[in-house]
Amino acid sequence: MEELTLTTGHQEDGVPVYYGHRRTEARLYRWEPLATKLRWSEAGEIRQKAAPREALRGGELCPGGILPVTGPLSYQGSKFIGWEARPGEPLFTKDPALLPWVEGLAFFAPLLSSYQRYHQQGLVVGCPDWRRVYRGEKGIFMPDPLLLAYLATPGRPLPAGLTACHPPEIYTGRPPDRRGDLFYLGLLLYLALTGHLPFPLVQGWPTEALRQGLIIPPTRYRPELPAPLCRYLVDLLAVDPEKRPAVEELIDQWPKLKTGTDLLNQQKKKKPCFSWEKVRIYCRLYRRRWVKNALLLGGLLFLCSWWLVKGGERSKAPFLQAERVTALLEELAAPGFPDALLPGQPELWLDLVAAKEERRTAATALLSHPVLEVKKVTLLRQEGNRGQVEVDLLWRRWQEGRWRTENTRERISVVRRGNHWIITGRQRLD
Repeated sequence: MEELTLTTGHQEDGVPVYYGHRRTEARLYRWEPLATKLRWSEAGEIRQKAAPREALRGGELCPGGILPVTGPLSYQGSKFIGWEARPGEPLFTKDPALLPWVEGLAFFAPLLSSYQRYHQQGLVVGCPDWRRVYRGEKGIFMPDPLLLAYLATPGRPLPAGLTACHPPEIYTGRPPDRRGDLFYLGLLLYLALTGHLPFPLVQGWPTEALRQGLIIPPTRYRPELPAPLCRYLVDLLAVDPEKRPAVEELIDQWPKLKTGTDLLNQQKKKKPCFSWEKVRIYCRLYRRRWVKNALLLGGLLFLCSWWLVKGGERSKAPFLQAERVTALLEELAAPGFPDALLPGQPELWLDLVAAKEERRTAATALLSHPVLEVKKVTLLRQEGNRGQVEVDLLWRRWQEGRWRTENTRERISVVRRGNHWIITGRQRLD
């Protein structure tokens, strides 16, 4: 007997979506089919893993900002994962819209409450699925990210570098915990209130900045944000997990942040200065290249001074050396040179900035292109836990500025160890 009753499906950002009810209750759910096939016992293991989190939903509609996920359940031979259907618009896109900060504080209250409930039960929320964070009528909400890795990824673009932002302690081997949840929560709050990432990107990646704790002050993008709120946003992203404020403290102080009129007026009277902070951040990020840039700049200044002196003596314009101009343009055009340090007005370098972004996009596409494709597999023989197969492969190589393909045939020896097969030998046949 079917466990679900679903409506006709439709596509949202390239992902099939259905709405319907479970056989045992009348609550309306949003359902998405699994993008991967499960082993016969894996579905039960997933349900068991999600049971403590699904229990947080209770008997009524979940008022919090994290929607417990249920499943996988069967319908017409397919497996589905679902959560409470709630109307809303995606919060994060390539160019996220800014929330009015007072309204934004109220919108985040349900999300803070859900984080508190999870942590009180000893549960870790984990990294949000940024493409499935929504803005509804009563606040920000998202499905529990625990099981979302089994679903297809929506085709909606995200701000550059967002998916690479993780708690710094992850890089030291520390497993995800509730302190890591606070980092993701701070990242979500910062991005929703400012429309920007809190970390400067180095060649399109925020890793170096977040590991060093280089955080762009929120007032750089929203000067009207009160100082206490900015302090919490920065503290939630601290490198030291113990310095991140607990959810209980945020919930206690959150309503008080909306009454910071005096602080807001003081900030409006005093224009925030970010220039020195910006220099400090980029000096730390590019300390290895800073000396080189300083020497180049000093050489250019010396050359300009020499030109002026010689021009005054000869009463004619000095000769401009092509080598100097070449070196200057090559330095500015280097993919790793930060856009913020380009001289002159930003409009002067719009084409260069666009070209660098195209280069980064092309590099990402090149890395994601498959190296080889298996065209055919023929079983030659199998003796117990050992076997040999013959495979036809299509190789894709980037050579001399273009894609080249090559068809090969190999004989592969495999050995079974536990539940997995391991390749122990390869022999090319052509």
